[in-house]
Amino acid sequence: MLLLAGCLRGQGARPADWEGDQSIAFPQFYVQSAMQVGGEEQAYVLDGNLLRAVQVATEDFFPKQSKDTPCWGRPDAYRYRVIRQGDLFFILIHEDASACGNTFIGVDTGARYAVSLDGRILRRSVGAEPESSPASLDIDAGVLDGVAWDGGAQ
Repeated sequence: MLLLAGCLRGQGARPADWEGDQSIAFPQFYVQSAMQVGGEEQAYVLDGNLLRAVQVATEDFFPKQSKDTPCWGRPDAYRYRVIRQGDLFFILIHEDASACGNTFIGVDTGARYAVSLDGRILRRSVGAEPESSPASLDIDAGVLDGVAWDGGAQ
C-alpha cells in the first residue's frame, strides 16, 4: 500500500529543497541577446514543448494563486529567459523590477530550471543568483564584456 501511495505522488510533491540532477550544468543566460516575445502587433509561434516547459517551471516555482496573492507572488511580475539545448529547456525566472511599482526589491527570488522535452523537471536551483543580476542589466543587453557587478555598481 505504501509503495502505491508513493507512486501516486505527483511532481508537486517534491520537497522545497529538491535540486535534481547536479550533473546538468545551467548555461549562461546572458551571453547572447534574446528576442522579446509578446510585443504588440507581432505574431509569434511557440512550440508546444517550449510552452509546456515554461508552464511546468512556473507551476513549480509559484505557490497556488488566490485573490490575496501579492504582486511579487504572481507570474506576471517576473521575466522568463529560455534557452533550448537539444532535448532540454533551460529556464531562468527572475523578478521584473518595474512590475510591482518598484515597491518590491527581490533578494534571491529567482530560479533556474532544466526541463526535459517531455515536461519533467530534471534540475532546479531556486533562490540562486544567475551569473549576473538582471535588475542591474537591460534584459537584452547581450554580452556582458566581463563586467563584474557589485551591489549595482561597476
